[in-house]
Amino acid sequence: MKRKTTLLLISFSSALILGVWLGGWYVGTQQGLIKAFTSQPLADVFSSVNALFAGFAFCGVILTVYLQIQELQDTRLVLAETAKANKTTADYAKESAIVDLFQTYCSEYFQNVKNSSMNVLIPAMASREYFDFVISRFFVAKQMALTEQVWAKVSKVSRCKSYEEFKATEQHDRYKLDELINFFTILAYQKDAGDVIARCDFSYSWWRPMFWMIALAQELRYQSNETVRLYGTALYFKDVVKKLDQAYNMAPINHAADLIALIGGHPKLVEQYKLDELHLKPEYWQHHSQTQDEAQADRSVRST
Repeated sequence: MKRKTTLLLISFSSALILGVWLGGWYVGTQQGLIKAFTSQPLADVFSSVNALFAGFAFCGVILTVYLQIQELQDTRLVLAETAKANKTTADYAKESAIVDLFQTYCSEYFQNVKNSSMNVLIPAMASREYFDFVISRFFVAKQMALTEQVWAKVSKVSRCKSYEEFKATEQHDRYKLDELINFFTILAYQKDAGDVIARCDFSYSWWRPMFWMIALAQELRYQSNETVRLYGTALYFKDVVKKLDQAYNMAPINHAADLIALIGGHPKLVEQYKLDELHLKPEYWQHHSQTQDEAQADRSVRST
């Protein structure tokens, strides 16, 4: 409709200008009509026509500006519709990615990942010594050795019948724990997808206390040991659990005291997983400087 109106306006203006020009030409050629008013009738008539053309030119400028404004408005409408369509597509892609992750989480393969991870996490709750061993294995340097001493507490919660059986499967299960942590890392870094994550049951409330224990223990070990920092990579898991807390609207863990309060009264950890009391000691969650022997050993490694 706008295009039809514009064409009619242009046609009318052109016809009017042509008509005025023809009329001026006719009057200018009839010497008897305007001889009493001027000695140069034809020149004067066309001078007036020039002024009229200048006026119409100004009208043309206004028309051009009007058309440009209309075009800009149409462009804004198109861009708004495009942005709306892009947002819809992005929202669909975001939800689709979360659904795919949820299907992975519910798959038979990943059920084995979760089971194997629990074979590590539950003993780590029951034995602080085994927990420290597991944390050390997240880093390439200063790894601790698995000793039979952990079995006294681990045996109370482990499915294994003996230390030898536990040791034989323990490494495989720790690798699956790595896989579980990587899965939740991918989940947490889905951009602007917190609302979708919160609507899916990833059993985060089950994993949360143990994930926070791992995140803080990793950070402490990294900060406390120069060799670990030298050969380690930047930590990320603490940011992961923070993002997941935000997605599920859970109170943040800001200090070691918050963590101790969380795990100290946790029914699953205390009653079923036989939480080691050493986990509740504040000194185990505080930064400690290296001893002189450790520092000397680190300097020797670096010099080598």
